[in-house]
Amino acid sequence: MPLDASLNRRALLKLGAVVGAGLGLPAVSTAVMPALDRPVNCIIRHATVLPMTPDTAAAPDTDVWIREGRIMAVGKGLQGEGAELIDATGMILIPGLVDAHWHLWNSILRNSAPAPGGEAFFKSQVAISKRFTPEMAALGVQMGLMEAMNAGITTVNNWAHNLRNPAFAQAELKAMFESGLRGRFWYGYPQDLAPSAAIDFADIERVQLQFQSVSSSRFDLGLAIRGPERTERRIWEAEFAFAGTRGLPLSTHIAVTAQAQKAKALQQLARKGLLGPSVQLVHATHVDAEDIHAIAQSGASVCLTPLTEMRVGYGIAPVNALHQAKIPLTQGIDTLVLSGDANPFMVMQTLLNLAVGVSGNEQALTARDVLYWATQGAADAMGLGSELGSITPGNVPILP
Repeated sequence: MPLDASLNRRALLKLGAVVGAGLGLPAVSTAVMPALDRPVNCIIRHATVLPMTPDTAAAPDTDVWIREGRIMAVGKGLQGEGAELIDATGMILIPGLVDAHWHLWNSILRNSAPAPGGEAFFKSQVAISKRFTPEMAALGVQMGLMEAMNAGITTVNNWAHNLRNPAFAQAELKAMFESGLRGRFWYGYPQDLAPSAAIDFADIERVQLQFQSVSSSRFDLGLAIRGPERTERRIWEAEFAFAGTRGLPLSTHIAVTAQAQKAKALQQLARKGLLGPSVQLVHATHVDAEDIHAIAQSGASVCLTPLTEMRVGYGIAPVNALHQAKIPLTQGIDTLVLSGDANPFMVMQTLLNLAVGVSGNEQALTARDVLYWATQGAADAMGLGSELGSITPGNVPILP
């Protein structure tokens, strides 16, 4: 969807309070981000509220009171001293959306398309990545996060896989903190890092200490690795061990193509006992029944990005099989290079249509299922489900 140039940061965030009251931002140091005009104290009135907690139905003609960084109450006829009233009659109120997988750095290359005889996506990205500067990466992050705000996404998982030196990490982090959104910084690697080389453990330790020293709890840190399909065994084993030692969640692309699936990477991880709730598996386009069973047993989550998976020729993920196995599922934009824009509702619709179309069962998946994956389900997968993802008293709303 196109960005409206008339929407400034405050206007976008205020709109997000109506469209996404269930996710948001606790207070953040003014040294990191300028304060808004005043602390938020508002009551959204007469909305049809979709709380998105499990087994909770829509609540018509319902009010939501937000004050000083928390949802104070959800009900009818709410009163709050000094609260600004926002009339949401005829509107649907949902939690802010959670994007679980997004390479923000290359957003300035949005909507690229291969030319006949030209380089394929991955080769072109490796070549271009070498010419990036920290400033270019920061601009990509800023562009991506503006798209996120415009689309109702209030939490973004930035899978940073062109960190060529510490300055790149610092530039991307600064852009994230200044955005006013919240999310996770998945510390990755340079695009052209050799399969025999590990990621920069020393700088990850530096960034982790930096996170611990910042007063804001809007962001946390994770480890983004190439995994068994793209690195030597000693490398991915060392990276998993490092994540465990440092208490970091870990994410890796897995079973991305039919060729990559021949490595049986997921079974390698399962045999080593490396799968678990703190592990995010991205794409899983070609997982088989044995893989699905292993994921389900482990509690690991899977992030699907159908628009880009199909655009780049990965194939079609087994959405319904993953869902039927009760695997925690999430969704992502992945990259604007392939998706063109940030349209999470198109991602949801595509996942729904794939599950129904492939299974031949119109009721294989529901609209609520895919919305859950983009709200409470994604927050749960991040380990933040008690704070985010639903319109529940005590949760943090989008505005500080």
